[in-house]
Amino acid sequence: MTRKWLRFFLASIAVILLVGCSSIEEQATNGIENAKLVFQGDAEKTNQKVNNLKFFLPSGFSVDEGSDQNNVILSKGKDAYVLFMNPNELPSSQLYYDLMMVDTNIKIVEKNTFEQNGRFGFAAILESDTDNFELVTSIGGIKLTTISKQQNIASNLENMMKIVRSISIN
Repeated sequence: MTRKWLRFFLASIAVILLVGCSSIEEQATNGIENAKLVFQGDAEKTNQKVNNLKFFLPSGFSVDEGSDQNNVILSKGKDAYVLFMNPNELPSSQLYYDLMMVDTNIKIVEKNTFEQNGRFGFAAILESDTDNFELVTSIGGIKLTTISKQQNIASNLENMMKIVRSISIN
């Protein structure tokens, strides 16, 4: 009987280790692909307004107090998301991407750029610490960032690009 339990325990540990080893690559690939599909698709209908900034806010997200026209703080549970707006940058601007690429203090785990209809966008996964990653989605002068657990990378990048893609200023 103890031999059965030992085999079960070892098999369980092996499965956990195998899943854990491949998940960052899988999450990164899926997350970047999700962001690309959202970027290339139609923008979600706006359902939130902060001053004269309108955008789509996915289920479970909320706008925190202290947000203004150029910096909006969003939250979902315990996670915080910071939306930066630079109204002087066009949708074709590569400013945030170029700044990320020249910063020698960051380690890029995965990144991809997207271009369509005069818009430039990107999604990136940056090393933050041993358990977390910084996620960035951007289109032109709009950038959204968060710190994410590894298992949430794909869904976070998709939701983040939905928000960024939907933004309109009126």
